[in-house]
Amino acid sequence: MNFTSPDPVSTDSLEVLEKVIAEASGRSRNEAETRHKIIDFILHSFLAWPRNRVAVEENIHPGYADYVLKKANGDDWLFIEAKKEGLYFELPVPNNPDETSTFVAIKKLLTDDNIKAAMEQVRRYCFDAGSEYACVTNGHEWIFFKTFEKGKRWDALQAFVVRSLAFFREEYTKAWNNLSYIAITERSSLPTLLASAPPKDRGIFYPKEKISAYSHTINSNRLAGALRPVINHYFGVIGDDETEFMDRCYVQQRDYENTSQGMRSIIHDSLSPYFAEYGVQQLQDTGKGGQLGGRLTKNIKLGRRGEVLVLFGGTGSGKSTFIKRLLHHKPPQWLREHSVVGIVDLLETPESRERIHAEIWSGLVQSLDSDSLLKGDRAELLSGLFQDRFQTARKQQLSGLAPASESYNLKLNELVESWRGDLRYCATRLVEHWKSKGKGVIVVVDNTDQYSAPVQDFCFSSAQEISSTLECVTLISMREERFHNSKIHGLLDAFQNSGFHISSPRPADVFRKRLQYVIGLLSVEKAKRKVMKNVDQSIVEDSKVYLTILDQEFASDRSPLNAFLSACAHGNIRLSLDLFRSFVLSGYTNVDEMVSKGEWNFLTHQVIKPVMTPSRYFYDERLSDIPNIYQIRNNRHGSHFTGLRILRKLAKSIESSAPAYVSVAELLSYFADTFNMVDDFIKNLDVLLKHGFVESNNRVDAYSEEVDQIKITNYGVYMLNELAYNFTYLDLICTDCGIYDEGVHNYLIEAARKEYRHFVRHERLKRVQLRLERVEHLLEYLRTEELRERSTYSLGMPEAEMFTQKSALTFGAEKGRVLASAIRNQGTNSVRR
Repeated sequence: MNFTSPDPVSTDSLEVLEKVIAEASGRSRNEAETRHKIIDFILHSFLAWPRNRVAVEENIHPGYADYVLKKANGDDWLFIEAKKEGLYFELPVPNNPDETSTFVAIKKLLTDDNIKAAMEQVRRYCFDAGSEYACVTNGHEWIFFKTFEKGKRWDALQAFVVRSLAFFREEYTKAWNNLSYIAITERSSLPTLLASAPPKDRGIFYPKEKISAYSHTINSNRLAGALRPVINHYFGVIGDDETEFMDRCYVQQRDYENTSQGMRSIIHDSLSPYFAEYGVQQLQDTGKGGQLGGRLTKNIKLGRRGEVLVLFGGTGSGKSTFIKRLLHHKPPQWLREHSVVGIVDLLETPESRERIHAEIWSGLVQSLDSDSLLKGDRAELLSGLFQDRFQTARKQQLSGLAPASESYNLKLNELVESWRGDLRYCATRLVEHWKSKGKGVIVVVDNTDQYSAPVQDFCFSSAQEISSTLECVTLISMREERFHNSKIHGLLDAFQNSGFHISSPRPADVFRKRLQYVIGLLSVEKAKRKVMKNVDQSIVEDSKVYLTILDQEFASDRSPLNAFLSACAHGNIRLSLDLFRSFVLSGYTNVDEMVSKGEWNFLTHQVIKPVMTPSRYFYDERLSDIPNIYQIRNNRHGSHFTGLRILRKLAKSIESSAPAYVSVAELLSYFADTFNMVDDFIKNLDVLLKHGFVESNNRVDAYSEEVDQIKITNYGVYMLNELAYNFTYLDLICTDCGIYDEGVHNYLIEAARKEYRHFVRHERLKRVQLRLERVEHLLEYLRTEELRERSTYSLGMPEAEMFTQKSALTFGAEKGRVLASAIRNQGTNSVRR
């Protein structure tokens, strides 16, 4: 809460407070005097509680509550039990001599008999009245506490303790922001103050904000200049005219299933229960389009008209590639002979309904006019496509004009141009043209999943319009979450069981086929000159060696490169290809040493850094595809471990390779009851969804009220079991992580500055030694935080289950290898580690 008193305590009140403190030093008043001289002043004069909202000596069977702060509707809000000032409350020793307030576990407070009797007395009053908050005071010490909390032992809760009246003088702002009438009634301060783990007003410090070289970039590796166009082309989208590339590198579902047998540890991209309920079928692609190819073929054979089919798949799952292969590059023979396909690709079309609508119809006409009928001369158009309108025009617009006259021809030319510009009419006539040749029409509206939900709905409506107007089969590709979002708002009620879900292939299969294809091109003289123009032969040969080494890595399921890219790109081959391109071209990838040896076994650290920060010296979560799992995401009340705790809860639902979906409400309740970290939970879950650590049952990829069930993905398992404890990962995220301890924050800043100086001077060994020392400091800090949270939240978990215990063990095993590698290679100028 960041607010201060609209009417600051007057000078007179401060003077009275000083007198009250001075007069109370003897602690000799009875209960009535204590109330009149001290408590009344603090509550009504100092904290501005109006007397007409405070009941005094209210009869609560079997006794009396001394003060009861009332809500506007008359319900009880806060009970205060007043004791005489001579009754001492024995409190734990303060952390420092100047401490005037603190948080103390109720269990510890109850060891004092006077406190125990007072707290239990007022707690009985609260139970009878249904009030959650209470306070006991002798005028000097004030103990504010919750009387109950669902799912937790009462004595495990924390109480806010005012150690002396000096608190109201020395920490006036805190007193006002938490205990004043406005704070309690208008700002709901008590739920925050007395939460299971109340914030300690801890500041958060971000090292990267004080590191001057934080935005420094890293040059690409030696082969990157020659390889960049090759990598960008052959590890990107397959073009419409690249049939050989498509045929050689497409990964069929059958290939995927064969290579996945026996890999029970991999959690595969699959059809979610939500879509199974709508009758969406899991597509089993055998090379001829599976069920979808069969459905299209049957529709054309039987002359079915007006149907819209939907191809579902996650982001980057390969929907566009599947469609292009099925209908453009290698269609089944019957479809090739008896159908015409119009593919409208909206990938480059801006998010404007007008632009999209125009692009759909113009693209449709262009793709259907494969015989260039619209480019024919006027006579051909009038006797062919435009015959119907020409006959009508002769009876109407052209009536009375001599066919040989200038006015007739000018008018006819004007009409022909208007008909040519009527795209809907042209599309209809082109469909009729193909029907006359015994061919049905299939229209594809692709790459609509880039748009926001309302525009996605518009695209679906446009697909229905096309299907109805042209009486053809229309296929539209959509992401599951967009369909879900539209369905729950009633926008896609016309959708009936005509959906097919495509699962993404295994990244290793995609990479191996493409790598082998490129290596083959570089091995053929004619193809090589086309692929790598004006490139020195030695660079070409080195590139072949480099790509061959990468191909060998993807042949092994134990390869860190294979495991990392497969895990990070769960269900998203597009992302996997993006990460691979960054890795291949990164200056952190030591191609010289790899090429000189002719073979290479990648270590985990040699993969993580090029992928997480391919072109920058320091990691920045905002610019990386790999998030910081330890980031504090709620400035008021957050934890370094919320993301990992979510993943661990979900990992417990894994049975074999099929994790169960878990209720988000159940998880939210756990984090609210255990940690009081609702906002932190929501922000972490949003990050986990966006990056694919977890998956919702409706494939919504950001947190919203529509996300009701989630499960962990292979990426989430990889982060939970391996990546979060890796030396290189910890080393990268430490300077981009919010830190509660200012001393640790200052250390990380200075360590980063020294490390950068070592980098500039090519002092490899010193740089690695400093990084090892830095991660040790980070782990010590994180361990302190985790131990504090274990105590604060009464987690009761054994030390062996702590995240930082696993980090320490992993780091201990890695430290020797990392240092030995640095010593062995200290003479090189490479930045790869």
